[in-house]
Amino acid sequence: MDFRTRALALVGLVGLVATSGCTSSHQRKQPDDGSSASSASASAAAAALAELQRQASYGEQLSFTATYRAQGSNPARSGTVTVFHSPVATRIDVGESGANVRILVTDKGTFSCKFAGTNKTPLCVTLAGPGGTVPPSVDPGLQHLFTSALDEITNGSGLRVEAAPPQTPPGGADPASCYAITAAPSSGDLVPGTYCYLNGVLVSAEFRSSSLRMTKMEGAPKPSDFALPAPPAPLASASPSTTRS
Repeated sequence: MDFRTRALALVGLVGLVATSGCTSSHQRKQPDDGSSASSASASAAAAALAELQRQASYGEQLSFTATYRAQGSNPARSGTVTVFHSPVATRIDVGESGANVRILVTDKGTFSCKFAGTNKTPLCVTLAGPGGTVPPSVDPGLQHLFTSALDEITNGSGLRVEAAPPQTPPGGADPASCYAITAAPSSGDLVPGTYCYLNGVLVSAEFRSSSLRMTKMEGAPKPSDFALPAPPAPLASASPSTTRS
C-alpha cells in the first residue's frame, strides 16, 4: 500500500494512499447509444463534481479530530491514523507495530516527527517552510488528503468524477456521500479513488491496494495539539514555494 507511493514511508505505513489511478471498478466506458445518453452522463458527472466540491470547500473550514483504520494489501499492512484538523493547521499521527510518526502542517511550515520510544526525545525535521513545497523524495503524502487535495477538489480543474454508493460511518445515522474520482491531474496531490464525505469530513478513502476508514469522530482539537514535540532540524533540500503542502 502506498499513500501516493511515498505516503507513510516514514513508518512503513506512510505509503498507504493509492499507487496510481483507481481500481478497474472505477473505470467505465462512455455510453455509445446516442447523444441523449451521453448528455445525461455528462450532466450526472457535473452534478457529482459540484457536490464533491461543496464537501471539500466546507471541509477545509472544519475543526475536528478523527481516527481511521489504514489497511493495505501490497504488502499486507494495517495501522491507525489520527487526524487533528482546523482551518489553519493539520496534524496526522500514524501508528503501526510500535512505530509512530507525526506530520504537522501549520503556518510555520510542514514537519515530520518520529517517536522512537516512550522515554526518548522525538526526532523532528522541517520538510518545507511556510507555504513551501515538500521535496518529493521526503514527502509523506498522507497530509495531502486533508490539505492540498481539498484545494484541488474545490478548484475542480482536470477532474472526472462519478457518484458512488453511499456508506454509513461507524455509529452514524446518516450515510456519507461517496464519489469515484476516475481522473485527476498527474502533477497534483489528488489521487484517483473513491472518497466518502459526511458534512465535509472524510469518512473513507479507497484506492487500488489500500484504504482509510474512519473508526471514531471527536471534537475540535486544541491549539496545543499543533505544537511540535521537539525542535525541528532543517532539511537542506526544502525550498520556498507558493504551493500548499
